[in-house]
Amino acid sequence: MPFSAAPNRRSGEPARLRPMRVVEHSDALVRRTVLSLSRLPAGHILEGTAREEIRGLKPHLQEALEALKEIESRRGLTDQELAQRRAFRMLLETGRILLQETT
Repeated sequence: MPFSAAPNRRSGEPARLRPMRVVEHSDALVRRTVLSLSRLPAGHILEGTAREEIRGLKPHLQEALEALKEIESRRGLTDQELAQRRAFRMLLETGRILLQETT
């Protein structure tokens, strides 16, 4: 399920910070998933749970790309954000290719 935290009204967090939180959340999720998958034996990388983990990243990656687009509409992206955008796009494409090959 994609990141769905609403702006925190009690702390007065501005809505403009939400896209940055979405990107940070997706980045952390990608890192956890990659670390988890790296612990699997090579032959099991695209079986069962691993395939579901890759599939589960898709909505998060798409949401993060939309958030980066929103951030970019307000200001230029930082080097880190540009790298995240490249990585998220690459993961979406790689996931699409791998899932096609295994289904």
